[in-house]
Amino acid sequence: MAGKTWFSLVITKRTLIIGAVCLLVIALAATGSSVYNLVRRRIHGVKPGVMIAGYDVGGMLEAELYDALVKISENEMVEARNASYDWNRDVINPEQVGQIIDINATMSLIMQAAAHTPVEFVTVPVIPSITQANFAPYYRGPADRPWVSLMVNVDWGNEYIPTMLETFKRYNVTTSWFLTGTWAEKFPDLAAEISAAGHEIGNHGGWHGMPSQMNQDQVRDLILTGEEKIMDATGQKPMLFAPPAGDFNKQTVAVAAELGYKTILWTLDTIDWERPAPTVIIDRVVSRIQNGAFVLMHPTEPTAQALPLIIEQLQQRGYSIVPVSQILNQ
Repeated sequence: MAGKTWFSLVITKRTLIIGAVCLLVIALAATGSSVYNLVRRRIHGVKPGVMIAGYDVGGMLEAELYDALVKISENEMVEARNASYDWNRDVINPEQVGQIIDINATMSLIMQAAAHTPVEFVTVPVIPSITQANFAPYYRGPADRPWVSLMVNVDWGNEYIPTMLETFKRYNVTTSWFLTGTWAEKFPDLAAEISAAGHEIGNHGGWHGMPSQMNQDQVRDLILTGEEKIMDATGQKPMLFAPPAGDFNKQTVAVAAELGYKTILWTLDTIDWERPAPTVIIDRVVSRIQNGAFVLMHPTEPTAQALPLIIEQLQQRGYSIVPVSQILNQ
């Protein structure tokens, strides 16, 4: 009996020792893993107490931080909203500039931040495509730079277009051509040639109608018909609308704006459709030119003859000749 008791006690002690050792190993492993994780976060993670938008992101590793920022930033996003026209109240609803979060740039700031410091989100503004400015016609661009635009409205005058294109090419000048849809549909090759030469293509309406005498739907049809036929011929989607005959009212501009267009008028009119002498056209332009001016012309014989001298004199005075949109979008 005594031998059996002694043997039983020996087994029990060994079991206890082995069990204790196992527990110690497990504890050390857990502690080691925990210590390793703490050290890793201390070296590679966000410093303690760094805050963003009221959240403590201290100790987070990059992957964890990215996921957290994606969720947190949802409340910081602002959707952009275009300006619009309230036809019932006859007022313009202003645009709202949107805001998105640059997650990567924000992460970079957080990872570099000192302990216990707040960090702001890096935001990127989202500018609406239609602003309140679209609801007023443009007669000129900003006058802070010596540049001007030559606007060529086209509904006829095919025979003079090749000469004008050659002149623009010779002087390395890019201009804005406003085509009617009926003309572009009838002469697609010539319309495509203008576009292929690198010139800006604008919308002069589907036909040469009078927008101020139309209702909303008719104005919309005038613009969209022109857009469709111009795109078919040139591949360019026009974003500028020059009303036929310069005829417009508040409704015309509002409808154009809602369709994403800027309505373009002019600063100087060559009145070349009256076929004056080339010297008259030159004087009308050169004597009154100013920064940001939009110069209206058509494909006529005296215009084609006057263009070389107009361009030379403008360039000698230090003016750059660029498309309308380049001036408006500076």
